[in-house]
Amino acid sequence: MLRKLKHAVASAWLLGIIFILLGIPAFAESPGVEEVLGVLGMDKGQIAELEQGQPVAYALSEGSADELAVGLVWYLPVSLGKVAEQLRLQDPDPLDVDVSAHGILTGHSGAGSLAPVVLSKEEAQAMLDAGPGDEFNLSANEIDKVKTFKQTLKRTPQRAIEDAAGEHFREILLQRYEAYRRGGTNAIAPYARKESTDSKPSLELRQAANASAILSRYFPVLHKAWLDYPKALPPGASEVYPWVEKDVEGRPAAILRHRINMDWNGGVLVLTREFYAPHSYNSSQWITGCLPYREGTVVFQQVRSFTDQVAGAASDVKHLLGRELLKDKMLKSFERLCVVLGQCTR
Repeated sequence: MLRKLKHAVASAWLLGIIFILLGIPAFAESPGVEEVLGVLGMDKGQIAELEQGQPVAYALSEGSADELAVGLVWYLPVSLGKVAEQLRLQDPDPLDVDVSAHGILTGHSGAGSLAPVVLSKEEAQAMLDAGPGDEFNLSANEIDKVKTFKQTLKRTPQRAIEDAAGEHFREILLQRYEAYRRGGTNAIAPYARKESTDSKPSLELRQAANASAILSRYFPVLHKAWLDYPKALPPGASEVYPWVEKDVEGRPAAILRHRINMDWNGGVLVLTREFYAPHSYNSSQWITGCLPYREGTVVFQQVRSFTDQVAGAASDVKHLLGRELLKDKMLKSFERLCVVLGQCTR
């Protein structure tokens, strides 16, 4: 038996040497990047375009009339470790643009954690006048509470009204964060609308998660946890709850996010879920990652964003315009990363 074991070890060693000399891998490797890009939805022609060193955008299937979906991939002649280090940054996200304030919410956060979120006179009035519709994303219950709160502000000086409205809005943000942290997507209150049915970020975000082929194929445990949150995340995954205030369609918007990082073949995969936005769109999901490719790194991102603005009449035209706007924002984000990595001239 011992002689047979020694013979097997020697044979395996010789086979390994032969494979190395012939340039054949002795053991199964992790999925190739071309395979991953194919799973992401790119065709061979689009993958070949990466060699030109420019971002390559491609279409994604959309599952509902209010969804906009775009994929973007970029090859950078930068080490994987350097790119992954940037993508792991959390506060703020390195791909964010137009951010005016940001922070992290924790299990012990109070409304004071959102103190930098201040409503302008116009935004304060928009919130106080909010009713069903897309001027300000609020649930029916939140609208009722705002109406009651507004009654307490009679004969209050204008500046004091703005401050009070800002404080009330920060409480709404905190309550939405706490609800999501306790109950995940199922706990996201719908936005009240006028003539159509309420907008439901809870269903939109589950739709986005279910549409991710890369999660279901390469990260099935994480995929299930993402769908069933707040169930436990798999080992190696870390999470954080960032908030950002940024310009959206010419208006300031305080946005609540849930972000999960997980290492992948020396790179990193980042899931970002925007579970509350105060106007312009309902919710969104980003899947961002990087993997070693040729002499550098390939960075990819898929964004699925949901907005009532592209539904209804002329929906096809609205979707075309909406995708172009979304792609433009993604390109600006990638350009920002490129500048940080020292690979861009502007």
